[in-house]
Amino acid sequence: MDTRSKLEDKELAQIERLIRETPIEVDLVDRTMNKYESKRNTKQRESFRTHMKIRQKLMIITASAAMIFSLTIVMGLISPTMAATMKEVPLLSSVFKFTRDLGLHAADEKGLSTKLNSSVTHEGFTLNVTEVVYDGTRVAIGIERHHIEGENSKESLSEQISKIEFLLNGEPLDHTNFSGLFLQPSKDNNSVILEFSDLKNQGGSPFPKQFDLTLSTTITGISEPFKIDIPVSDIGNYVNLQPNISRKHKNNQLTIEQIILTPITTSITTRIALLDKSTSVDFRSGINIAVFDEQGREPRLVHGNGRRETNKGTSDLIMDLRVHPFETLPKAITIKPYIHLYDGEGSYQLDENGDPKIQYIPELEITIPINSKE
Repeated sequence: MDTRSKLEDKELAQIERLIRETPIEVDLVDRTMNKYESKRNTKQRESFRTHMKIRQKLMIITASAAMIFSLTIVMGLISPTMAATMKEVPLLSSVFKFTRDLGLHAADEKGLSTKLNSSVTHEGFTLNVTEVVYDGTRVAIGIERHHIEGENSKESLSEQISKIEFLLNGEPLDHTNFSGLFLQPSKDNNSVILEFSDLKNQGGSPFPKQFDLTLSTTITGISEPFKIDIPVSDIGNYVNLQPNISRKHKNNQLTIEQIILTPITTSITTRIALLDKSTSVDFRSGINIAVFDEQGREPRLVHGNGRRETNKGTSDLIMDLRVHPFETLPKAITIKPYIHLYDGEGSYQLDENGDPKIQYIPELEITIPINSKE
């Protein structure tokens, strides 16, 4: 039974408008891609008491034109038979290389990801896992389908996926032990990036440094799931800070509990406590954070997830926010909390560019010096 109040539902919905979270074992066609395509215009639906909403406008970077051009030149120098054969062989490629996610792009460029190219074929459909990377904050997996020239490709790979399940060392991942599934577009309609994180900062267990992951994907129209085993290892090489610095303003106390900087992700863990110990919050007063380095540069949002700690008679909100990595290790990171501004009907106030208006809360601002030796 769901015992949350309507105000709590609204607040969670407001939080999850910013973090495009998709839970496992849902209809990804109806619940994921419809939301992705319609961006902010469709209403959220619940599963495992979490929702998914895209905060940013995502763009698919297409590299297929350049690849086709190169392939045409090569095929002009070989026999027609060999050229026809090559068309049937999946190209070894990097899904990470063509994403707008700077961290995953860096993982490919710096050789931090593990190249797999493990594939399974059912009923003439081939699904390939190209690579995987894990930096202690998020697991990212590149997958693609083998596209045969002339076949009907109106549906993207993301649209064809109807269900995704994971096993970690043989144990299922669900809403109790992982963040839920995030989808990122990649180079074209034939590829997509799957991402998820653990809940170690929200009462869950951390993922091991190394583990065996089993991906089970169901494709619409194909009865047998595509099961692929994926070895995962933490790349290490990160700065881990636990400042536990707090600021208070009105009824809110904001604490920066942890900052992790890796070559792939900048992760910020915050705790927002209500000073009056109440458990009901108006979603319009929900606090969000923006992250800046000492030069005022703000990395783009990747995704995040949050949960309320209600088992202690309070309503502390613990959130993990993940943004792009900084190009170089910053000397300091500034956390600038803000609220969204709403009209009388509870809708966002929009600026001249059509983006939601925000109002920073300087009383809660925190600057954390970065010690590269940690």
